[in-house]
Order: sequence, then structure tokens, then C-alpha cells
Amino acid sequence: MERVIKDYMTELPHTIGVGVSVQKAVNTMREYHCHHLPVLDGGHLVGVISSNDLRILKSSSDQDKTRVSEIMTDEPYIVDPDAPIRKVIKEMLSLGVGSAIVRAKEGQKWGIFTMTDALKLLITLL
Repeated sequence: MERVIKDYMTELPHTIGVGVSVQKAVNTMREYHCHHLPVLDGGHLVGVISSNDLRILKSSSDQDKTRVSEIMTDEPYIVDPDAPIRKVIKEMLSLGVGSAIVRAKEGQKWGIFTMTDALKLLITLL
């Protein structure tokens, strides 16, 4: 049986609002030990921000003034929960992205799958 993404994703990941400061995103990632935050506007996914995005402003003193919307990826990679994990990982590598947003289907939870999740899967297979 083929492995599917919903079995390895993080369900209901921590999120951040589109209008909050970059400093708040930094603090949220530190607090929850994560490297990707889906960005919501009124409960709707509008992007994703990663720790790599935040490194751009690391030396800047404007982290309180800069909004997440200014540096987020506004076209995140989105997959269905039943997508084959092999295909998703290949696409992530091809696109050069560190995460895939897993959309909710009827009665299922939405989530996120990251390269860290891929490495955890690899460890179980070795």
C-alpha cells in the first residue's frame, strides 16, 4: 500500500495572522519549535512563512514594523491529504520549498508536511 501524506503531516499546525509583525512570527516559531507557519487572513490560508524567510530580516531592527505579509510566500505548495508521499517529497525538492500545506477534505483535518517530517519518516524506514 502506498504511503499518503495525511499519515505523516502535522495536523492543525500553529498559524499566524497576515498582519502581525515579523517579530511575533519569530517568537511563535521559537515557542512552538517549528520552522513553518501557515499564514491566515480571516481564517483563510493566504501564505506560509518559514524560518528561512525570517532570516532575511534577522539583522534588521525593523522586525516589529515589518508585517508577515511583506515576506511570506503567498503561493504555498498545497496538496490533497491522499497524495502519495513520494510524489509530494519529489515536488517539494523540485520546487525548492520546505513545506506542503495539506488541504482538508470532508471530515478531515488540514495540516502541514515539512522536510523535518520527511526526515522523521526516513528514520523509521532505515
